[in-house]
Order: sequence, then C-alpha cells, then structure tokens
Amino acid sequence: MKKALVFTMEGNVDGEAALAFFQARGVAVDVRDVGKDPEASLDLFARAGRLGVPTVVIGERLFDGFGPHREEIETLLRD
Repeated sequence: MKKALVFTMEGNVDGEAALAFFQARGVAVDVRDVGKDPEASLDLFARAGRLGVPTVVIGERLFDGFGPHREEIETLLRD
C-alpha cells in the first residue's frame, strides 16, 4: 500500500480534508506541520520551491493542494 506525506498546518481546512480522506481509506500518512516544525518548512521548500499548504506527496508525485487533486490522488492510490 502507498504512503502519503502531507505538509500542512493547524487550522488548514484543505489539509484536514486530506488527512480525513487518507484515514478513511486506511492510507498511512506522515504529517509534517510547517507551522510548528521549521525542518518541515525547509523540507517542503526544498521539494516544492514554495511553502503552500497542504502539499501532498505520494511516491514521486507532489500535489499543490488536496481538493483540486482529490480524484487524481484517489486514482494514484489504486494503482
């Protein structure tokens, strides 16, 4: 099964939706809170070149946001 990495921060509604989505599907998630963890911020910037949240990483794929990419993420998890 695939694992997701989610960069988010407290109070981010789209990030909370992503976490609920993965939890409902039994997907293991590594949550990195860029609001509380400076290393998470540096990691996100190194990967994405920006600090926008949520950012979802599955394998080599990086998604800027969750809602607009939900269907693509769901398809990727099935493959």
